Amino acid sequence: MIIYTDGSCIKNGKDDAQCGAGIWVDDNHPINRAIRIPKSFGQSNQIGELAAVVVALQLIDNFVPCTFISDSQYVIKGLTEFISKWEDNGWIGINNSLLFRVAVALLRQRSAPTGFKWVKGHSGVIGNENSDERAGVGAARETEDPIDTEIPPNFDLQGAKLSTITQRIAYKGVRAQKQYTHTPGTETRVSMTQEALQAFNGELETKATIWKGCQNKDLRRNIQQFLYKALYNVQRVGDWWNNIPGYEHRSICPYCEEDNENMSHILTECTHNARETIWELAKSLWPYGDESWPTINLGIILASGCLSVPKTEEDKNDRPDSIGAIKRRGASRLLRILISESAHLIWVLRCERAIQGITHTKKQITTRWRRAINKRLTLDRVTASKIIKKPKAILKVIYTWTGTIKDENNIPQDWVSNPEVLVGIKPPPAPS
Repeated sequence: MIIYTDGSCIKNGKDDAQCGAGIWVDDNHPINRAIRIPKSFGQSNQIGELAAVVVALQLIDNFVPCTFISDSQYVIKGLTEFISKWEDNGWIGINNSLLFRVAVALLRQRSAPTGFKWVKGHSGVIGNENSDERAGVGAARETEDPIDTEIPPNFDLQGAKLSTITQRIAYKGVRAQKQYTHTPGTETRVSMTQEALQAFNGELETKATIWKGCQNKDLRRNIQQFLYKALYNVQRVGDWWNNIPGYEHRSICPYCEEDNENMSHILTECTHNARETIWELAKSLWPYGDESWPTINLGIILASGCLSVPKTEEDKNDRPDSIGAIKRRGASRLLRILISESAHLIWVLRCERAIQGITHTKKQITTRWRRAINKRLTLDRVTASKIIKKPKAILKVIYTWTGTIKDENNIPQDWVSNPEVLVGIKPPPAPS
């Protein structure tokens, strides 16, 4: 029996994703299925592809020879090449391990030969196209289909082999056993960040994406740490001081007096000129117009590592390697840099005022901001031309900073890799 399996996911990688699995044998065959994967399994293309194999194995008799045909290297290699190593390591660190373990148990109960064959997806193979269509139908359903994940005890290997496990794998296993919980304040900030991103680009990102954004390589290391701490709500501002007798006065903003000095107030609300000046400078350098500049709030700042310029209706049909898509990625990278660098500088200047008693004039604030952005531009140039040394890296720098460079039309085309060319951002507009 030839069985085609496939998976599909609507809004793959987003918090509101919906995943489906498709099985096709022949027209009107009783095994044909369009399955809606339960949320508890997670929602991704890979989960749908793996669940399709699991359900198909449960539907066919163990004595019937069969060959699974799939366009998923992930499923085929997982069940044929990597399975021994994963079992030896006790499935530690393996995504979707439950479905893999169920599939392995079902395969080992079979008495007939079972094979796997890979085909290229969307290449005109009738069975693959039909299973993909059914997977799409399953993903679009609102009602979830139950999937049996019970594994007979004699087919359920427990633990890892001491003879093969490494210290690294063991450490991962220990960490996986620990239950990490976030404080209500942290959960509130993550949810707020998700909502801010959805309001800006229409996508509801997962919590994992929000945390991963704090490690985005487009952000400097100290800014990554700043955003991570802000997301965890561990900076010593605002209500934190109310827990220390005699220091309650530090919870109040010294400039606004009546306002609680939390991170949202410091970065987006305080009437002191540093915040207002810096956000004006960032917006004035942004070369793509007001409609693609987000409303600055704490959620957008915490989401700096996840920001991307929203697609227009014309952009949605662009191929990933098209000029339009490349330029949009460059614009998104510039947006992440401007928002994160500006927010971090506001925090630095606030700390200088609060701890060292330093006051800053508008001219000093402007100079500090321009210096920070120019330093980031220089770092990009050095990284692309001296460290990575690849054409793609140089193109990434060009498309990131297009429209922000002073005298851009008069500098050589090789300005990224030519150290003799002095490059800086445009000066701020003259005050009206």
